[in-house]
Amino acid sequence: METMLPAKISCDWQALQAQLLSQWNRLTAKELDNTMQNRRRIALLVECKYGIPYRLVENYLRNFERTMPLAA
Repeated sequence: METMLPAKISCDWQALQAQLLSQWNRLTAKELDNTMQNRRRIALLVECKYGIPYRLVENYLRNFERTMPLAA
């Protein structure tokens, strides 16, 4: 059975959003805002736009969050 991890982004959202927009330029700020800072929704959005399996994107986001400043 899959372990349920918190889906809410735990790092500074503005910094992460800027990085995501830079890395994946097919995404828009509005689309990212519509994800409500939910890791799974972001991953599904990237999968839809780029064809990268959402589980890989979720893992990438979890690892990347660890390098970002924490949310205030």
